[in-house]
Amino acid sequence: MSVEVLLIPLGIAAAAAWRESRSTNLCAKCKSTRLTDQTLLVEALQVMGAQNIIQSDDNVRAHTAFGSVMFQRVGDVFLGRVDQNDNATDTMLSQLEHAVGRVLQVRNVAVVRQRAQELGLRLVTEQAEDGTVKLVFEENA
Repeated sequence: MSVEVLLIPLGIAAAAAWRESRSTNLCAKCKSTRLTDQTLLVEALQVMGAQNIIQSDDNVRAHTAFGSVMFQRVGDVFLGRVDQNDNATDTMLSQLEHAVGRVLQVRNVAVVRQRAQELGLRLVTEQAEDGTVKLVFEENA
């Protein structure tokens, strides 16, 4: 056995680790989200106040209050991270989940209103409080 045989695998491993730490194309250090819809992801980022949102196939980049963020579809879901700040990724993803909830709530309220109108119902009251929306309809006379 030679020392060279040992050094070659160590050199390859060191190069791979360095390449991963400098990676901007691959979603290294990303964390999983539950998002499968790129349009929903972009809308949620807009709700969070993101700027300069750039989309490509299965990839979204934006600038947020946390800094530059990146999302990449891997399989069925998007993985995301805050560039150059691993500690902020969890907080950003938590806020993203809340923003997704708000976007979906707005979408669902619109669907309920449309469906109620189709059924001939009239909106009597609408109450939005603590992240919930109550709609009360009555039948048109």
